[in-house]
Amino acid sequence: MKIWRMSFRCGNQGYEMWPHCRELGVAAITYAPLHYIDLTLYPPGEPQDLWAKLTSSQKASLRRVAYEMREGDIIYVKQGPRIVGRGIVKGPYRFDHEYRLRSRATGNPWSHQRAVDWDSNFEPIDILLGAEPLTVLELSGERLRRLETALMQQIIVDKKDVTLPEELDGADRLFEGVKRQVVVNTYERDPEARKRCLAHYGMNCFVCGFNFADVYGESGKGLIHVHHLTPLSQVGKEYEVDPVRDLRPVCPNCHAVIHRRDPPYSIEEVKQFLYRSRS
Repeated sequence: MKIWRMSFRCGNQGYEMWPHCRELGVAAITYAPLHYIDLTLYPPGEPQDLWAKLTSSQKASLRRVAYEMREGDIIYVKQGPRIVGRGIVKGPYRFDHEYRLRSRATGNPWSHQRAVDWDSNFEPIDILLGAEPLTVLELSGERLRRLETALMQQIIVDKKDVTLPEELDGADRLFEGVKRQVVVNTYERDPEARKRCLAHYGMNCFVCGFNFADVYGESGKGLIHVHHLTPLSQVGKEYEVDPVRDLRPVCPNCHAVIHRRDPPYSIEEVKQFLYRSRS
């Protein structure tokens, strides 16, 4: 999984396309002379004569949207010195033949797109993550650490949250898998891992999209379970947790379904249950 910073402005000071991308649930990009070229019809980098007319930064940004992004990647939306949105990439590159997004300034379509599940509860933060003239930038290293620190300051850790056994608070280090005996076997876990997971993924259930704050308002803020993709009961010794790689936010209902089987259902399997029941 990769983490991207992306802007949606027509030029440096031009028309802002972010509200329209958020409304349509897409991340979009365009450059002349490729406004009307469906890249799914060509091998990467083709047609060469048209790609050759792009600047190096334009080529890099378009390549990332068309070829490098993957389902599950996270996009943070840049507006000047602020990050104003966050979303999870939901599918492959697609070309919008209906031309639903057009710049009001130029009329050009923004048809190179990825479907994105934008977080409706994301609170903008003031942070500048590099001044490179890149529309799409992969975040890593110090930039990613700075973003993570800023995001963690917004996360509410609710100590009264209803937890399943593997979600009990405990250790003061970022390690999991240390068994202790209570009425049943439970596991020590670091609440910092929860915070870092939620800082990246937000508070929406990764299975059904449920958000407590959307339904219950202020009283629902900060409420969500965190699910380990590899059950701690299968871990034989301490291991260092990567909160982005190993953890996902899920609502209690979906979490209960995940654990209806041993070994647990995967997130994708439970998503399919929902899809079939709704179709």
